[in-house]
Amino acid sequence: MKDLYQRSLDNNYTPVVSDKYMAAYNNYIKPPKLRGHIVDLTHTLGPQTPVFPGDKPMRLEIASTYSENGYQDYELHLNEHTGTHLDAPIHFIKDGIAVHEIPVHCLCGPLVVLDIRDRVLHNHDATVIPDDILRWEKKYGKIPSNAIIIMNSGWGKYFGDNNAFVNMDKQGIPHFPGWSKTAVEFLLEARSVLGIGVDTLSLDQGASEDFPVHNTWLSNGLWGLENVANLDNIPPSGAFLFVGASKVYGGTGSPVRLIAVI
Repeated sequence: MKDLYQRSLDNNYTPVVSDKYMAAYNNYIKPPKLRGHIVDLTHTLGPQTPVFPGDKPMRLEIASTYSENGYQDYELHLNEHTGTHLDAPIHFIKDGIAVHEIPVHCLCGPLVVLDIRDRVLHNHDATVIPDDILRWEKKYGKIPSNAIIIMNSGWGKYFGDNNAFVNMDKQGIPHFPGWSKTAVEFLLEARSVLGIGVDTLSLDQGASEDFPVHNTWLSNGLWGLENVANLDNIPPSGAFLFVGASKVYGGTGSPVRLIAVI
């Protein structure tokens, strides 16, 4: 399993796909919106995936084997909030909606990417602020209705190094970028947005102790994405995002497959 996981991280690795599957794919009449370039914004999920401090890493346990059962499968043990994943409102809000209650039409929308990489070079605790939103709008126009806005801090480059990705200091406090409360309050008051996201472990900056962004955003029935991958391959404007969240009954979160169409 470790070898399979490592191969999946290798950009040169091509999985074996059956001829019948490829024939079916090639015969599929693609909707016009899906004829663009497809980008996967999902990190590979495995035992080495970084987790939020205090959470247990993902674990695979063999349930059946080819030699004993004629087939192979695993029992998957992981926290809901592992890898590239969605935070449902109930994650922080006791009476908030769970993953299975999020309407499917609220899991896709125009993708907006806010680039704060320059500030993060000098401040690992940098956050998205209202000026970042206004600066984006000055260049690309007003944020479209029902948009999904993702912070690109450049932090994804550390994903393969758990220590660097969590970036914990000598006092045990993590340091990585996130959203500011003022930025999400601005969106709630002045824009129509379905969800926000980050390329780090948390919507809130790592050093946050009371999670103001989670509490403010999720309390309005909205969701967030964490550990978003490959944002350098997405333009600031013009892409469309599909969020493939598992429909887990009562779930506070779910690993997701994020598919962007450019």
